[in-house]
Amino acid sequence: MASRSLQIDNTDWNLSTLGEAALVLEPDMEDPELSAIHKVCSLIEDAGMDGLTDVIPTYKSIGLLFEEPVHDMEPVIDQLEEIFENAGNYNPSHKTIRVPVCYELGLDWDELESHTGLQRDEIIRLHTAQQYTVAMMGFIPGFLYLQGLDQRISCPRKNEPRTKVPEGAVGIAGDQTGIYSLESPGGWQILGRTPLSFFDGDNDPPVSVNLGDTVIFEPISEEDFTGLKMDSDS
Repeated sequence: MASRSLQIDNTDWNLSTLGEAALVLEPDMEDPELSAIHKVCSLIEDAGMDGLTDVIPTYKSIGLLFEEPVHDMEPVIDQLEEIFENAGNYNPSHKTIRVPVCYELGLDWDELESHTGLQRDEIIRLHTAQQYTVAMMGFIPGFLYLQGLDQRISCPRKNEPRTKVPEGAVGIAGDQTGIYSLESPGGWQILGRTPLSFFDGDNDPPVSVNLGDTVIFEPISEEDFTGLKMDSDS
């Protein structure tokens, strides 16, 4: 099935196959604005397209997952064009989330200090000085990818991923920071841990954070972490 194009906000977007029951929607530009990706995601989700089961944003594209194999793009194109022709004003509502982090529980300080050439206190200062945008979620349910890391503390993933990273671990990988919502394997450089939980399968929706929300990290002691963690788990 060939790629097809459509216009959204005077920008060409390409729609192509990602699998039998999945399509990828991508703006025809090298570095799209994250806000544009989020806007398109939100409008598609709110519209409730026929047979659509999930909308998955990345930094540069959007995955569209369907219940059944997509043999013809034309009905999808028609629905997308109708969505954006009738979108009206787009007024997203974003919240600010303050996330306490115990940096004493960091697991990779040697690697972080060695790679950046900075001392721990300076890395913490730079990490907490920024306001981050929730860019996307994955690779496990509720994992938060956050845009806005100070480039002075960027650090590549570990050469050998851990088999177990604790829930709430806060890490750095390349030019982004993120939060592990669940215990899982992972290769991010861990500089701290938050007592907050960002995924609860018993809730609907299971993740209370939304794309475009702002995250601010605030340092806490290990004693404070333990107390907040007990409150969170109770």
